[in-house]
Amino acid sequence: MVTIKDVAKAAKVSVTVVSKSMNGYPDVNELTRRKVLRIAEELNYTPNMIAKNLKQKVTKSIALIFSNFEHANGKDGVLFQIMSGIFAAAEEYKYEVAIYTRSLSEQQNKSYWKFCKDHRISCAVVTGLKTSDPYFQEIVNSDFPCVVLDADLASEHTGSVSTDNVNAAKSAVEFLISNNHRRIGMINGHEFAVVSRQRLEGYKAALEQHGIEYDPSIVMNSDYLEESVYALAESYLQGCPDVTAIFFASDLMAIGFMNRCREIGVRIPEDISIIGFDDIVISSYTTPKLSTVRQNFHKLAYQASKHVINILEKDEKGKSIMMPFKIVDRETIKKL
Repeated sequence: MVTIKDVAKAAKVSVTVVSKSMNGYPDVNELTRRKVLRIAEELNYTPNMIAKNLKQKVTKSIALIFSNFEHANGKDGVLFQIMSGIFAAAEEYKYEVAIYTRSLSEQQNKSYWKFCKDHRISCAVVTGLKTSDPYFQEIVNSDFPCVVLDADLASEHTGSVSTDNVNAAKSAVEFLISNNHRRIGMINGHEFAVVSRQRLEGYKAALEQHGIEYDPSIVMNSDYLEESVYALAESYLQGCPDVTAIFFASDLMAIGFMNRCREIGVRIPEDISIIGFDDIVISSYTTPKLSTVRQNFHKLAYQASKHVINILEKDEKGKSIMMPFKIVDRETIKKL
């Protein structure tokens, strides 16, 4: 992704001179203007005219881009909460919202820059992005204002908004420890999610702080799907018979585990304690009701929208914003 800074560096002029040259300002020497335009063409640089127009109040819209939408699960209601938060901010700031989806194959076939340019996108909030996705690094280097949910990114035009996953996971495991559990397993999500790495980091930190040795044999990766954990639950219990509690990186995975336990006669929390992550709506309706870590997806998306608007309108530099969490104790943890 070629930026205006790259053009300025190649032409050995300031960013201001590049901008003035491309916008026809009369106070730029003609030879300098031609040199800048020639180098810009050679580097295949196209200025983000949509962002400039937005600052001039020509158009006001936010693109909500769902990455890997085809693998999303509507059961948890997360996507609805994200859309609700985006629309709440858009209404407050008098913006319109355009929704797009990008699969892995689509990302491979068309760059993020080309996608934004073709769709006249001036700023975007992106969710569902994996670290292995082509857009992950492209977004960091892009000059299109963008904020990514559930990541930890910060550059001149890119920010992120996420729950404080490390400390949230640490607090969840410490809550199990406070109930006298010492042999605590973890079922994590897929390895290409930033939040998976952060929640594993928090899990390890809690164990270390309380003098409990980390054992990778009782930690498993899944893919945040209820069905996947349902399938592995019995083999996990058989392979880890001394585990007394499990921390799940998502509520849906915890619910899949609960469903399988019910079928094979394993009682929760009498036989094993569990805690989830997210506090999705159905967590309070399971039997027993699921203890979990609450994060507010509506507020996450609302904050992301505010941040990207400020990047666009006020030239605010992108930053990584951490949102608060809360431990919700219901019925799935037994004190030993």
